[in-house]
Amino acid sequence: MKKSLSRKPARATQNSKFEMSPAMQARMEKAMISIGNIAGKQARKDDKVQREARLAIAETFDAWIDWLEEEAPDQIDEMFFELGCFASATNRRRMFKHAKAPEGVAERAQEQVDQWKEEEEAAKTAAAKAATYKTDDGRNSTAD
Repeated sequence: MKKSLSRKPARATQNSKFEMSPAMQARMEKAMISIGNIAGKQARKDDKVQREARLAIAETFDAWIDWLEEEAPDQIDEMFFELGCFASATNRRRMFKHAKAPEGVAERAQEQVDQWKEEEEAAKTAAAKAATYKTDDGRNSTAD
């Protein structure tokens, strides 16, 4: 004789939801506040270290430019050009007011920034055209 296998699940499902007691909830909130305070304190320490590092670089910059002026005067133009290319428009304008900033470098940096903007716009336009072509062509549609 065959014995039929039980179709009963091996483990009963839990019908009740877990609910935290008020004491557990209070401990959880206290722990989360403690973690937030520790993370905030560490973030403030990290910010302070980075502010001090930027200040050290700024304070050393003029001495470095003086050294460059004596040892490698041709590099001053290139250094101001490169910094100007990556600075915001406001910082670029301020940067080129520096006493050691060479003449003509501001225009060169602005031309480079304008060229990069044009290239970026051309790439966006090309990508938009390619996307339009793919959606217009039934076989290459993104809906397929």
